Amino acid sequence: MIVVRPETYTKVDFDAERIATLAQRSLEGVAELPDDLEVTVDVDEDQATNRVRVAELDPVRLEVDGGAIEHYRQPRTLGDLESLITFTRLFLELADRRSSTFGAPAIGSDLSHANRMAWDVNLYGRAARHGLRIHQPRYRYNFRNRHGFSDRADRAFDELWAADELTWARIVELSDAAVDPVNVSPTAPE
Repeated sequence: MIVVRPETYTKVDFDAERIATLAQRSLEGVAELPDDLEVTVDVDEDQATNRVRVAELDPVRLEVDGGAIEHYRQPRTLGDLESLITFTRLFLELADRRSSTFGAPAIGSDLSHANRMAWDVNLYGRAARHGLRIHQPRYRYNFRNRHGFSDRADRAFDELWAADELTWARIVELSDAAVDPVNVSPTAPE
């Protein structure tokens, strides 16, 4: 069961029932998670950014900025594709966090921007293989911004994007090896 909070929106044209339906559809597409998982989704309609996070594991609570589920071309309107991408990415992260073999960092851990971006690349690559239309060059460019514009960074990106079963240790290894220390700072502010 998916519970979306708030139930009504005043600043954006979002519908809580539609958000719950799209989140449920995404959940059903992630084989590692049960379809009847109880999930609370907190949507911050005041934020036009695309920040998302798994906030709690038990019970499951997701936090989503309004911009993450907003239609790309129709501001302040709920986007079905954008919502499916966001929720699939979140549920894949949840599956990683619940996996006994993945070795995910604890929620709230202080991750470097580069390592966080590397995990995101893997999550969005896996989401793309769920049949979602995801613009890979956008994520390659963001990855390069954190790791450097180099062949080494591109090779790491390609492995992260294509892999279905990495561990957190391997993601960190790929990310750290890809960073060009001369041209980028993995701890630079966003």
